[in-house]
Amino acid sequence: MATQYDPAAGCWRGPDRPPVLNPAANLGQVLLNVLERAGPKPAQLNGDTGYAMSGDELRRRAVRFARRLIGPDRCRQGDVVALMARNSDDVAPVVLGCFLAGVTVSTLDPSFGVEEVEHLLRLTRPRNVIADADALPVVYEAAGRIGLLLAAQPYVLLGEPSAQCLPVADVTAVETDDEDGFVPAYRGDSAALTAVIVCSSGTTGLPKAVRISHAQLIGPYQRISQLDRRDTILCFSTLYWISGWQMLMTGLLNGIRRVITTRPATPQLAIELCNRHQVTLLLVTPTMATDIVRTLEASAERLPSIKLFAVGGSTVSKRLREDINQRVLVAGRGRSLVGYGTSETGNIAYELLVRDDSVGFLLPGVTAKITAEDGRPLGPNETGELLVRPAHPFLGYHGDVPATEATLAADGYVRTGDIARFDADGYLYLVDRKREIFKYDGFQIAPTELEDTIAELPGVRYVAVVGLPDPARPYNELATALVVREPYESASAPTERQVVEHCARTPDGRARPAHKWLRGGVIFVDQLPMTASGKVRRAAAKQLAASRWNPSGPPPSG
Repeated sequence: MATQYDPAAGCWRGPDRPPVLNPAANLGQVLLNVLERAGPKPAQLNGDTGYAMSGDELRRRAVRFARRLIGPDRCRQGDVVALMARNSDDVAPVVLGCFLAGVTVSTLDPSFGVEEVEHLLRLTRPRNVIADADALPVVYEAAGRIGLLLAAQPYVLLGEPSAQCLPVADVTAVETDDEDGFVPAYRGDSAALTAVIVCSSGTTGLPKAVRISHAQLIGPYQRISQLDRRDTILCFSTLYWISGWQMLMTGLLNGIRRVITTRPATPQLAIELCNRHQVTLLLVTPTMATDIVRTLEASAERLPSIKLFAVGGSTVSKRLREDINQRVLVAGRGRSLVGYGTSETGNIAYELLVRDDSVGFLLPGVTAKITAEDGRPLGPNETGELLVRPAHPFLGYHGDVPATEATLAADGYVRTGDIARFDADGYLYLVDRKREIFKYDGFQIAPTELEDTIAELPGVRYVAVVGLPDPARPYNELATALVVREPYESASAPTERQVVEHCARTPDGRARPAHKWLRGGVIFVDQLPMTASGKVRRAAAKQLAASRWNPSGPPPSG
């Protein structure tokens, strides 16, 4: 699985391994074929109600919904349907029905307010909406602001529908003629055909609508090792997040059941569901992983069923990985796994072999290069922007040509906006997001490096580092830490002075680089502003720090 460096081309390449399933086929065709062979085996299990849906039932419900879209709704290939829903029973049948009908699914997060929904509806202009009942008023208000008229009757997944809406359960529960004989039409080149519109995470501003092709959802997700049909997946992400789609595809294409829940994600719920349903693959954000470690540590329990504890979505520290392996999993059975990818490219690297803070090797079919600010390719152990050419091309941002052109580089490479490097053995290391790096006296400061340093201190629960303008020299930005302390470790909770000194000197007393000192000091807060998936919202964090900042705080240690 090692990544190979091509010095002549100045790029790194993942293994040359063709996918098991045919990415040239359309997604509906592939999923229908897989589910026809799944039979009575559970495809998903509702962790709230205990209801198990077999692969055969999922397939039949999907066919019924596809026929509704093709028939009474008169949907045509390329029409967009917006989905704003929690992970309830009929979400998977609905999206599969859309694929069978040739309809593109645009996903919104149920926690969104009117402004965010308005922004995404303006970009995607959906023909219809499928949503939970409590989300529909937000959708209606947002649609009214932009003059968007829905061409068909909205569908409701959860909650009591109004007279103007149709319950999805009513459509998917009624048998139609010859469901076993339903054959979806071939819709064209799967590498150029949009299946899903997901959104960039929006941690630094309004999200962009990312087009995901049929081929991108087929090629990477059927496994030939590690997982088997007795495994169980738990991922709290709704289908607004690319991680939600990744776990849905992993489950469906490998015949593995997923545990779903509409309840808010908490460490207590994660532990409960893992133990009750013998979850073997858990995917969470670093924030949730940290909370699970702390919760289990307090009770001296572990998660004995877990084989893969996967963490993704933002930078994962070495300390967190070690905590998961030593305090959460059973030695010899489970291991932590760090994955790295973007909404635009899909999965890029997996940490299949552990080395320090690396995110591992490139995946099959993925090519990458590191470039300097002038576009010059860099070699091993040189740091620059990471550009990735995925196995299947990035289709661009829906409704945003300028953003697409700015993201696409020559020869099919996608600008990730991440600062990274490869070592001489092909291991990939992430340094930081390009847009989040700031400077002091011309030196670059990567927030995640300082965050990892601060997280070493006992009593630190969460931390985010931002740069605030120096009042005396506005061209400099002062590293400032927002810290959430552990509530039950008040006796050993770090002070501002301790955090500042820890960033200025190593534990053995050696001075750290002066430009990396916390010259803006430390601000203790009760919580950090985060997205629904547990990522720190950097722009909001910077605003919070600026509003609470005291420039006359303790000076950095020398």
